[in-house]
Amino acid sequence: MRVLVVEDDERLADVLARGLTEAGHSVEVQPDGLLGLAAAGLGAFDVLVLDWMLPGLDGPAVCRALRAQSDRTPVLMLTARQTVADRVDG
Repeated sequence: MRVLVVEDDERLADVLARGLTEAGHSVEVQPDGLLGLAAAGLGAFDVLVLDWMLPGLDGPAVCRALRAQSDRTPVLMLTARQTVADRVDG
């Protein structure tokens, strides 16, 4: 499975990439929303792992941009946010 991880925290991105790679997945990591959106548009990923708070474009904005392009790749959103409004927004 090809996984795109968009995470600006280098340590967390590394942990995610190592874990997913050890589980047999092919992983690409991008450090901000703009680069993540560009990579998602170029690659055929099976799933995207997006941090909510990213530089450039935040995770929800990346997801909205992809959906506007009819990209229906499944997205897992990582966040420390926990309000109902945040979940609805996501």
